[in-house]
Amino acid sequence: MRVLAGTARGVPLKTVPDFDTRPILDRVKKSLFSILETSALIQDATVADLYAGTGTQGIEALSRGAETCLFVEKRADAVALLKENLAKTRLAEKADVRCGDVRTYLEGMTHAAIAAMRFDLILYDPPFSFSREAATRAAAETEMALAGSLLYPGHARLVLRLEAKADPPAPPGLALARSWADGPHAFAFYKLAST
Repeated sequence: MRVLAGTARGVPLKTVPDFDTRPILDRVKKSLFSILETSALIQDATVADLYAGTGTQGIEALSRGAETCLFVEKRADAVALLKENLAKTRLAEKADVRCGDVRTYLEGMTHAAIAAMRFDLILYDPPFSFSREAATRAAAETEMALAGSLLYPGHARLVLRLEAKADPPAPPGLALARSWADGPHAFAFYKLAST
């Protein structure tokens, strides 16, 4: 696991050594960030990396020119490694790291905070499977909608990582703008439905 491009190119990144997190493969990350750069979604962007793990996607965005990144991750051991990765890549001053549950964090934001906080890009990488966990799909879509409400209108995107065999969710208030799959890996790109 390493940073693929930008100011921190080649810096190795630590990951949690267990199977409770899903680190993104370098090959898949390269394809995703090629799409994001081609779509002009990284340079000078405000980014949120939700379910950040050790921060490999958000750090990649910062290395490639994103202005800031909010990282939210509930595992304390992953957050400790995330902070080490930020220090090693010299990107810590552009990062806001929160240790906590994503849903709790989003629901706990005040209306004033929500009004003041908007993102150009939200990297949304939940640890659950949309293909296996149909019973929790509605709750997951509600959480995605809450996260998506923080997007700037227009060009901004929420990018969901999911299995290629899963149907992309349909969170209220968001519209599927694009999807991409490579073998078992897939990404769904959402925008605000009104834009």
